[in-house]
Amino acid sequence: MSEVAEENVRNDGLKIEADLKNEISLKDVTFGYGEDAILDGINLDLKKGGRYAIVGMSGSGKSTLLNLLMGANSTYSGSITIDGTELRDINADSLYDVMSLIGQDVFCFNDTIKNNITMFGDFPENEVKTAAERAGLDKLISEKGYDYICGENGNGLSGGERQRISIARCLLKGTPVLLVDEATAALDAETAKSVNESILNLDDVTSVTVTHRLEESILKLYDEIFVLREGKIEEQGNFASLMKENGLFYSLYTLSNT
Repeated sequence: MSEVAEENVRNDGLKIEADLKNEISLKDVTFGYGEDAILDGINLDLKKGGRYAIVGMSGSGKSTLLNLLMGANSTYSGSITIDGTELRDINADSLYDVMSLIGQDVFCFNDTIKNNITMFGDFPENEVKTAAERAGLDKLISEKGYDYICGENGNGLSGGERQRISIARCLLKGTPVLLVDEATAALDAETAKSVNESILNLDDVTSVTVTHRLEESILKLYDEIFVLREGKIEEQGNFASLMKENGLFYSLYTLSNT
């Protein structure tokens, strides 16, 4: 495991500015293990400040796509570029200054809300407060305060509160790109909607969300939705245009809402 982990850490490579000026672009990206292609000929552009959703059936390659964007594997063919710089050539630490990932499982320390947001780093109070407010933690902090002990793995918090702490961590870190992988899968519908809205209402943040929750009110907030089938982009467009096509997205949406 140690050898595999070391293979994926690029301590050398180019250092890029911790900003997204134009876009992340994927051109003819194909990736798989052995002879099995998980992603096949992916072409898409993620513009600065855009809000994007990736949907599709289980096994269609949604999470794999986010993992490639995070630099988890460089053996793909084609190109992934950040403002024109190939992702394979970028230093890992530099890449993580551009992108943050919010997953379904959020680990919280048995420590204060503040330390769980800052990850024990030293940040100005106003920056911590701003990150917490933008993540929608106002109510929790007003009721319990920054010094509230979250419990072992956050057992003193609700699932939605833990997810908001994860969002606040990313905002405090200040990455311009936020990748969200099924972050609301384990939450109830109302909490999931609230967390999704918090992410989508972030200013100056490019968000890419893998989701299985196909709710009209949330889907309408995305600038573009990419629909994957067996590792390929079957359809793409906004909610209204995809519904008019009466294709795969329409079928997935109808099935999830019956």
